[in-house]
Amino acid sequence: MPILRTYFMNSLSDDELQSLLGKRDNFFLENVLNMDRTLQYAQATIAKAGLTSRVVDEPANPFAHLRHDILGAIPLIGPLWVLGLSALQLGQPAADVTFKRTAAQSISVIFSRNARRRNTEAA
Repeated sequence: MPILRTYFMNSLSDDELQSLLGKRDNFFLENVLNMDRTLQYAQATIAKAGLTSRVVDEPANPFAHLRHDILGAIPLIGPLWVLGLSALQLGQPAADVTFKRTAAQSISVIFSRNARRRNTEAA
């Protein structure tokens, strides 16, 4: 399992972000102050390379704001929740790159196997 690198957006230029996306390796991006602008720029860069992308909101801790009495029901609701999420993911179109918003200022950039394979074939 490869180690995913973490980069800090407040210390990256647009050219450096473009270079990271061009490598087609998965990575984390932290300290993203302008989330919308960064995602638009990244999606435009991906589109220029002929790849498709999607943005998914997937918080690292989705249950952080639940009350304690509701937390006790999670073992009962959990399997149904996972089944529902799986069904939703089956209905989503596949993308070459997925941008996961994991927090207010954090993004995970995940390339599909096909996108990485096309990059190695082109090299």
